[in-house]
Amino acid sequence: MLDSAGAPEPQWGRREQAGLLLLTALALVLRFIGANSGLWIDEIFSLVDSFRLPVREIVSSYPGDTHHPLYAVLAHLSLVAFGESTLSIRLPSIIVGAASAPLLYLLGREVADRREAAFAALLLAVSYHHVWFSQNARGYVILAWCAMAGCWLLLRLLATGQPRFAAGFAVVTALGAYTHLTMVFIALGQALTVLAVLARTAPGPGRSRRFRLGSAAFLLAGAGTVALYAPALPQVLDYFLNRPSQLVGVSTPGWAVLESLRVLATGFGAGRVVLGGVVVMVGAGLVLAGAFSYARRNAVAFGLFVLPGLAIIAGALLARGTMYPRFFFALAGFGILIGIRGVVVVAEWIGRRLPPGFPAGRRLASLGLGLLVVLSLASLPLNYRYPKQDFVGALDFIEARRAPGEIIAVIGVTEFAFRKYLGQDAAVVTDDPGLAVLRQGHAVWFAWAFPRYLAGSAPDVLATLERECGEPATFRGTIGGGDVHVCRLEPIP
Repeated sequence: MLDSAGAPEPQWGRREQAGLLLLTALALVLRFIGANSGLWIDEIFSLVDSFRLPVREIVSSYPGDTHHPLYAVLAHLSLVAFGESTLSIRLPSIIVGAASAPLLYLLGREVADRREAAFAALLLAVSYHHVWFSQNARGYVILAWCAMAGCWLLLRLLATGQPRFAAGFAVVTALGAYTHLTMVFIALGQALTVLAVLARTAPGPGRSRRFRLGSAAFLLAGAGTVALYAPALPQVLDYFLNRPSQLVGVSTPGWAVLESLRVLATGFGAGRVVLGGVVVMVGAGLVLAGAFSYARRNAVAFGLFVLPGLAIIAGALLARGTMYPRFFFALAGFGILIGIRGVVVVAEWIGRRLPPGFPAGRRLASLGLGLLVVLSLASLPLNYRYPKQDFVGALDFIEARRAPGEIIAVIGVTEFAFRKYLGQDAAVVTDDPGLAVLRQGHAVWFAWAFPRYLAGSAPDVLATLERECGEPATFRGTIGGGDVHVCRLEPIP
């Protein structure tokens, strides 16, 4: 039977407050290190199409799903205050990313004990993935913060029936949706959980009050979302209803799953295929154990953690038919709590079966959780070593070697990066005949990224590059498949 979290709101001691301050400071430092490295293409799109515009234009336009309105406004204000730089446009993500660690502790205290909450917050603070997204001039960290805050507010609402929690939920959910519309699907999963909880609760004044407050919370969240999007609402509707994605056959659910597993393994220092497979299998077992524990002991938390993910999958497939691993980053806090619980459950199970004299389950759990933190810390240097995408390095490489009369040519996302962001008057290639024309009497320095996209949009160009380039110069980045490649193509007589 579904239960409601009826525990009183936790009281905070001085040591607990001091620990959270230190944890937040650690998270902030880790997110500032290397935060001024190169932008990736979606950040470049956002900078050129959104952040540089006046606020009135930011809120009244919707150029595409790379536009995260609330983040664009915050990045614009930061850009105006500190000047245009990579660090200034990433500053909102850095701050909210650091603030996510104490929020996860607060949520963890609501559904678990202090040890689980503390390890969850620490793991998020040092997480490769969370640091990566906190150094990303996009709205995903704000979206994740709003998802965690909304979950905590709903738990408090169900436990106390106080209107302030309903009002808080409406505000953070509307702001989350104004950051990224994925929040709509998260709220749908939360609403289904609340309905299930109230349906299984004994009739009475308490249930009626919670039903009224819950209904008001979701209705106000919806009204707030529509009000925030109102200046650009016709463009939003046109984009999602009348402009089908060109990447339906490329960014498939199967690819998203495999890429998610690869990235998760990388985040625990397991970049190699074999080791990564082991990490994924062990991690999957721990997550299943944690999810089963939550389903048995706190079904409300289980629903709030799991149903939003299912709603995101359904919504992504129905809305535009494409799926990306970053869609699920908003659920990172929930995933960490489930994984932490899985470690505790498995460690306790092992501890009960060990002979006397061996570490007890609780000590084994602490060792296992400490190992997770160490592995996550060990993966951070990879994030700091490379930019997200190195368009600047690729262009500098070409300019240092290009002889007079030799042409720079670009295709796909490198066109926008080189021409609109870096101001390079490069020739644009769309097909192999066009490339052949450029090469008549001229050597061509060709730059490209995301070969899997080229395989769908310009397979003839990709075939020429693979045939003639041999080993192109490659500029590493931390975006999956986003390495920037450069090749000098000899002239065609």
